[in-house]
Parts: sequence; structure tokens; C-alpha cells
Amino acid sequence: MTTIKEIAERLNLSSATVSRALRNDETLSISSETKSKIFMTAEQMNYQPKEKKKRATKAKHHITVIHKQQTFRNQIDSSYYFLIRAGIEDSCAPRKYSCTFVTLESLNDFQVPTDAIVIVGNYSKEQYDMVLARFKDLPITTVGVISHYPERIDHVTFQNKESVSIALRYLFQKGHTKIGYLGIEEAPGTAPFGSRRQCFIDFMKEKGIFRPDWIRESTHGRDRVERGYMMMKDWIGEQQELPTALFCANDPVALGVVKALHEAEIAIPDQISVIGHDGAYPTQYSYPPLTTVDVHPYQLGMEAIAILSERLLQARESTKKVILYPRLIERDSVKALVP
Repeated sequence: MTTIKEIAERLNLSSATVSRALRNDETLSISSETKSKIFMTAEQMNYQPKEKKKRATKAKHHITVIHKQQTFRNQIDSSYYFLIRAGIEDSCAPRKYSCTFVTLESLNDFQVPTDAIVIVGNYSKEQYDMVLARFKDLPITTVGVISHYPERIDHVTFQNKESVSIALRYLFQKGHTKIGYLGIEEAPGTAPFGSRRQCFIDFMKEKGIFRPDWIRESTHGRDRVERGYMMMKDWIGEQQELPTALFCANDPVALGVVKALHEAEIAIPDQISVIGHDGAYPTQYSYPPLTTVDVHPYQLGMEAIAILSERLLQARESTKKVILYPRLIERDSVKALVP
């Protein structure tokens, strides 16, 4: 049986820190990235907490979290969603809420009694209609870019225009004007809410330096790291001019890009700079550590439960939209071309 000491040794942390994190100790002062890493490692090592002798306190409310089947496929490719999940679970714990995660695809067979719903990810209007039909009178909060029913559903989000602009302004300040884009095709219906790809195009056109041949996108696949790796490998193989900097629409794609550049012996950042998007924890361990835009995925999950709790406890009737402002995490993957 895995022990707290074994988890601590793997992460090079103290046993006390790991123990307090797994107990959701609110007085523990560690970063959300470290906390998420502790929970993910515990899950990977099949850690099981010792059963308490006291009878468990009955949950005050039960929350159902709806997600797509592929959302939690692995800890690297889905690190953004795992941080949202950690935020949801950590916010439920002190409130004595229990929560169940269920896929949209299995919703018709879902029979667990629930008091409120959290929708994680981006969905079509038809998929929203299915959820609303299934849970007509329950409080619902969605975490993502898309929200089709703002008059009915609370919304926790960030704005792609802001996050993409933060990345591109930073590259411009560093002297980069030859900038490429690599991403994954976005969910249908994303455009009215701010497509990341379109935000990139609009910014570059405004500067008068847009190059359509430097836009690379892959279809959805099982592994976004692999998609980023293959897109960059193909680009290098074309033997054409490369940009001086690459904006990657999410961190897993950026990690794949970094791998392809290393294999081609193209130095980062000396020959090409790379910047990611999401603020997911694996980026600090890439080589070099990846500069990225943090959209606060852990806090998105925390806020979802906070505003859902208002509906449950205060019977708030008006809907609410919470927007978190992104921040740049500056590391070592971007080179300054100007003094």
C-alpha cells in the first residue's frame, strides 16, 4: 500500500506537506501547481487514505460534474482540466459537499441523486439542451469559454482575446514580429465566444504581419502533446522559413513542439522562442522551462463551486458571470531580439 512518505519522496517534498495537502488543510501555503501535482501523484500511485474511525459526516449537498469522455484522458495532456478538477474538489471539501464526475456520453444512465450541476468544458447548444432537459430545476454552473444560456446558467471563464493578447504583446516587446501559431481545432460554436485562433489572426492582421502559412492546426486526437509534436515535425520537414517565435494554443501542444525542436537540434530560445497557454503544471519542468499564459484553471474550479454554493445556500435567482484575468508566467523559452 502506498504511503504518504513514498509520495513525498517521489515529489521531493516533506511528508507533512503531502499529508496536509491530501487533507485539504486550508492553512497550508503551497502553490496550486504543487497541490495539483500532489493529488495527481497520489492517484497515479493508487494511494488510499486510512479509514477514519469516526463515522463520516453526511454530505450537505451533492454536486454532479459533467465532462466529456476524453477530458481526463491523462495527467499531461489534460493537465488544464485536472487543475480545474482539483479546484472543484478542494472547494467542495470544506463545505462538506460530495461530488461525482460523470461523462456527458453516459448521462442518460446516470441515476445518482444530485443537488447541483457543474459543466466542465465547451459544448454545443444541443449538448446544453440535453443537460437542461435532464436537470430542469437544478442550479447549474459552467466552466469554459462557451455558455449558451447566460440567463439560466452561471458562468466561470476567462477571455481568449485577453490571454492571446498577453502572449503576443510579450513577444512583441521582446522584438518578435515573425510569429507562428500551432493549435487544435476548437469545439464547434467557439467563434462567437472568442476563438483562440481567430484572436491570434486578428492581432497579427492589426499589426500588418499576418502570414496564413504560419497557422498550423490539428484535428482533435487522443494526445495533444503528440499532435503538437507531429505538426512541428512536419513544419521542420518542409525546409521552409520558420518564425522566430511560436504561440501554442495550449500547453500540451507546446510540450510536443519543444520535443520536435529538440530532436531537430533547433535551440530554444536561441533559434526559436516558444510560448504556451493555460498555465498547466508540466510546463515548468520542460527544457527549457516554458513561458506560458496562466488562465488560472485551479481557481476556475474553485470559483465554480463558490458561486454554485450561493445558489444552494442563498437561493440567488439572478445568474452570475465570473471572469478571471490571465497572467503571464515568464520562464526561459523566449529570447529577447531587442536590448
